[in-house]
This record gives sequence, structure tokens and C-alpha cells, in this order.
Amino acid sequence: MTNLKLPDLERFMTLLHATQKVKRVSRRPGETNSTNTAEHTFELVMLCWYIAGVEKLGLNHEKILKYALAHDLIEAYAGDTPAYDTEGQKTKHERERNAFEKIKAEFPEFPELITTIESYEDRDDEESKFVYAADKLMDPLNCSLEPKSTLWKELDITYSDVRKYKDSKIAQYPLINNYWGLLCEKLEKNLAFYFKE
Repeated sequence: MTNLKLPDLERFMTLLHATQKVKRVSRRPGETNSTNTAEHTFELVMLCWYIAGVEKLGLNHEKILKYALAHDLIEAYAGDTPAYDTEGQKTKHERERNAFEKIKAEFPEFPELITTIESYEDRDDEESKFVYAADKLMDPLNCSLEPKSTLWKELDITYSDVRKYKDSKIAQYPLINNYWGLLCEKLEKNLAFYFKE
């Protein structure tokens, strides 16, 4: 006897498919197509695993991977809200809260997913702070790898805009903040390439 029936599996797969349909503004270096939330999630999971494993941080890897896997699942229903979309930012909290309520209602049989999302959003442990900071580092890291033209330049995002949005968020985990400092040093050596300013 199993707990899950075929319709349950199909329902969960539909949620996963919805995350693959959410287009983001970000893209992989050297490409013109935007990534989707599932691709972004894969990059974050692997980046977090890589950093936590190599740096031997003593963090709980299972929690890290679960946080990274679940961190943007609500975008399946709320959509992605780009950092510099001032209009979208006004409704982001409400849309994401409603999306989370929908996931809770659709998957009551999966309380572990619900508590993982809640714990990530609360950021009350080192693992969630680590994943949150790494998530905020990832898009600038990708932009810094652009070979010809950056998204920042194309969208008229200034270096000061990036620093204003990212600094306090990335500072939530000191090691990731150290990487951010190194990345900023790289950007500052060639601001004219990365930004219009």
C-alpha cells in the first residue's frame, strides 16, 4: 500500500513544470535567452553544495540543499519579481504570500516542504542565511562572466544600484560577503564594460 497515488505525483509534477515556465530577467553568460526559475534553482543548489563542501563550513548540507531547492518554489504561482522592478516590488510580498498559501493548500501531505519554505523565509539558522546570501551573489556572478555585453548595461542598472540592492542582503553570511567583496573588486577594475555609468 502506498501513500501517494498517481494523481498526487502528477499534481506535484505540475508544480515543478510551472517553475520551469517562470522566466527570469537573468541569463547565462554569453546567451540572450532568459533563464527560468528551475534553471536558477539548479545553479543555486550546485553553487551552495560546492561552497559548503569545499569550504568545510560545518553546516548541515541536507538543510542547505533543501533550502536551495525550495527557495523560489513560490514563483510557480507568484512569478519572478526582478530586483529593479519597482512596480512589481510593490505587490511582491502579497503575491508570494498568496502563492505560499496555495502550495500549503495543494500539498498538505508534504509538511516538510512547507516547513522548509517557512524556515528559509525566516532565516533563523546559518544554513538559510548562507543560501539566501549565495542566491543574491549568483546573478552578479553570472553578469561578471559576460564576454561581450552585460544585462546591467542593457537595462541601465548602475553599479551603485547593484551595491544598494545587494550589499545588505549578501552581508547576512560573512563568507559569501567575502566573495562579494572580491567580485566588487573585479567589477570596479572595468566598470565601463559592466555598466553604462
